[in-house]
Amino acid sequence: MTIGSLALGIRSVVAAAPTLNGHVEYDTFGYPDSATLGQRWENLFAATARGTGQFGSTLTWQFEGRAVADDADYTAGAYSLRNATRRRPYLSLITALLDYRPMPEVRVSVGKQLVNWSVFDELGPANLMTPHDESDAFHRVEQGVNGISVHYSVGSAFAELVVVPLASTPSRLPQGRWNIIQGSDVVEVQNQPPVRLNETQAGARVGTHIGSLEASLIGYVGRDTEAIFVPGPLIVIIENGVPTFKAQIIDTFPTMRAGGVSASYPWGDRLLFRREAVYFNSPDPNRDDFLHNAWGVEYALDDWRFVLNYLRDDQIIAAREEVTNKGERRFFQSFISGEARYDAGGRFRGRLRGGYDANGEFALMEPEVSYRLWQTLWVTLLGQVTGVGKASYTNNKDSYFTSIRHEDRLGTRIEYDF
Repeated sequence: MTIGSLALGIRSVVAAAPTLNGHVEYDTFGYPDSATLGQRWENLFAATARGTGQFGSTLTWQFEGRAVADDADYTAGAYSLRNATRRRPYLSLITALLDYRPMPEVRVSVGKQLVNWSVFDELGPANLMTPHDESDAFHRVEQGVNGISVHYSVGSAFAELVVVPLASTPSRLPQGRWNIIQGSDVVEVQNQPPVRLNETQAGARVGTHIGSLEASLIGYVGRDTEAIFVPGPLIVIIENGVPTFKAQIIDTFPTMRAGGVSASYPWGDRLLFRREAVYFNSPDPNRDDFLHNAWGVEYALDDWRFVLNYLRDDQIIAAREEVTNKGERRFFQSFISGEARYDAGGRFRGRLRGGYDANGEFALMEPEVSYRLWQTLWVTLLGQVTGVGKASYTNNKDSYFTSIRHEDRLGTRIEYDF
């Protein structure tokens, strides 16, 4: 190697300066309903830092880290690798990976990475491998999984394989007033999946582009990132010197095999159609076989964006054993949702999201109005409202959202991008 070629190589590495950016937000919420299960006020802080860079023409890196704090007792501990406890850590690593491109058609990614194959922004059936960190029902952050992925594309076709060895990372469940299992007469225990060879997860996707249409087949074998809640044995707890019997509820993450299709098609510059269907199967005796179907359409009109989606859950084969709660993956049974967003690039922007489930008979609504104070510094007024049907109209149907019907909240958010 000549001195000139060595200097050229050094310049190519040094010239690739890393890119850093981030987001900081501070939320304050008030709970006007006197029947709320928690404090009347709470404050939440979150800061996210992201970075990308390269070591050469074929090797790049990226990371995303998050720091959180609150006064609602959601947070404890400095760091958590696999969501081993319900309380979220002060510091978490969302992604940290290396991308290697030996040729334009091949990308190999190693490290903690997001794997989301859904074409939907929310409630995507094809989002099979990504766990979530949830402080409550409305704060949901996607987390990466520790694995190896290989992406290959040739012409209009593409394929991707993801392997997560030895251990799955479950989603962190909502806490406090948002707990899925409510009541002081039960003891909840989280059953963390073990670390061993047969806990390796694998997912694959193959697809093609036909004109503007993108369509793909997906498959996954591993554990569900979302818990189901099964009854455990009675236990005895000594309270004030008196033995008390309490029931156990065990948060468990069932084995899952899933396969399906997804497609998206833009029609001109304004319309976008989405479609997904995924079948879920499990050998576990306490997990149903079920089918998720999702349809969506998005329309852009100048400074406005409108979204309309529908998600349907159909049970195909009933589980052999009863469960206390089927978990978050089954919350929405026949759910129609929509969003209207306005952003003209000026000082004001707004968004209204909402939905209604015809089976569970509950409704959700999230209005937001934002004002830009300076550059990327915004202040937002927001609300999060849950409505449930009366018993006389619901035939005593019950859902998770019935348990949080008193947790409507209003608040402010101050956020800054850098």
